[in-house]
Amino acid sequence: MSLSLIDAENTLASPVCALAGRAAQRLALTILWHPQPQRIGEQCIAAPGSGDIELNRFAPLFGGLAGGAQPLGQRRIARDALRLRRHRDHGVSLLLPKSRMRVELNGAMLAGAGTRCTAEQVDAGLVIGLGGVVLLCVHWMDRLPQDSAIAGVHGVGSAAIRLRELIRQVAATDLPVLLLGEAGSGKELAAQAIHHASARCRSPMVTVNMATVAEAQAAPELFGAGTGALARVDDGTLFLDKIGTAPQAVQALLLRVLKTGQYRPAGMRANEPARVRLVVASDHDLHDGSFNQSLLRRLEALVVRLPPLRERRCDIGVLVLHFMQAWSGRTGSAPALPLAFISQLCNYDWPGNVRQLGSVVQRALSAAQAGQPLAFEALVPGVAGRPARVRLGKLSGQAVLDALESNGWLIRNAALALGVSRPSMYKLIEEHPAIRQIGQIAPAEIAAALAAHGGDAGRCAAALRTPSEALRRYLRRHGG
Repeated sequence: MSLSLIDAENTLASPVCALAGRAAQRLALTILWHPQPQRIGEQCIAAPGSGDIELNRFAPLFGGLAGGAQPLGQRRIARDALRLRRHRDHGVSLLLPKSRMRVELNGAMLAGAGTRCTAEQVDAGLVIGLGGVVLLCVHWMDRLPQDSAIAGVHGVGSAAIRLRELIRQVAATDLPVLLLGEAGSGKELAAQAIHHASARCRSPMVTVNMATVAEAQAAPELFGAGTGALARVDDGTLFLDKIGTAPQAVQALLLRVLKTGQYRPAGMRANEPARVRLVVASDHDLHDGSFNQSLLRRLEALVVRLPPLRERRCDIGVLVLHFMQAWSGRTGSAPALPLAFISQLCNYDWPGNVRQLGSVVQRALSAAQAGQPLAFEALVPGVAGRPARVRLGKLSGQAVLDALESNGWLIRNAALALGVSRPSMYKLIEEHPAIRQIGQIAPAEIAAALAAHGGDAGRCAAALRTPSEALRRYLRRHGG
């Protein structure tokens, strides 16, 4: 995982810092795929306010925290430069070289002079293919990379760096931790990382998936004498996944553990000390009233939100390489995967997150090893059933609004419903007079909408008539 800075005043020894504000975000290029696997994940990061980035065979340099920097190389990448130009509205233009080099953007061939991408498109990560040999992701970084390896937490982008920072911070305490994130985003891996980085690392970690425990067995499973999870933890970490499915009686018992530091084993008359660090996880909102709110307030002592993979597009190459290396470790070798297939992996929005990506990569490696063709639609359940792509000119403004309304103002889901690509959906939104860009809405109006809808970002986005993804990014940047 590597880094090179396009800034004479910054070096790899510069202090690692969080970068404040949109204007200070750095435009980054991350190598998603390269013929030399060891280069996957290398980065080049431009200084704030820097000019065009010229991208060709010889420049810029992609270097690393481990030292050394080198260009992309590869004879199929032209000497004439593809230029990336950052605009004041935080959009980015791709200005094509005069050469015949094949340039792809988000899986589609680019022609003519180039194209301009909106700020939201860059936020989602632009996947650029060069010469049919290299894939890059153009994205923002709001902090500088750092050597902060955490087992099981892979990635080079800001979200992965931030997650590793949070894991180290919460691991240094003994407070309960609430992990929030979509299914497949890596909550159990984060819990394991917290345990291994904590002072309890030499004691056991016990995991219980509350969704798989029958209601009648939930209390004995956790609080049983001798065999219950609390008894087995013994100064270690108890991880309760799917905590929102825990029966009310169990929630009350967990609240007592956090209040008193004790529990009464099932069938016993005396209390026992609960020498346990509690880590819990949920993939849905616990504020809907069905969960014990007193317990929730105690669990919220430390909250770690795991970003979905669609917000970490720059990490997909690193993750694919990790899964391929794991396959090779089990079987002795891993077959090569074609660049076109890797491009499809990098451009997909992954509703099942890292878990789904890992499963698809394993299926692809199995098929490649058996000499079978790699059909993305066959390997990713649900993709084949998507509607056929349609021409943008055939879509009415009302159809675009209806798709957003019925899909919670989520761009990716609305695009799937309409049968258009994600970049096309951004274009339709940008051109629609009734859809508002988040930058055009006054902060006071956003605050009022949040208050009116109890902080629910999805309902707030619908009320403001602005895409949910953009609103959530706004709230994260402003501490909402």
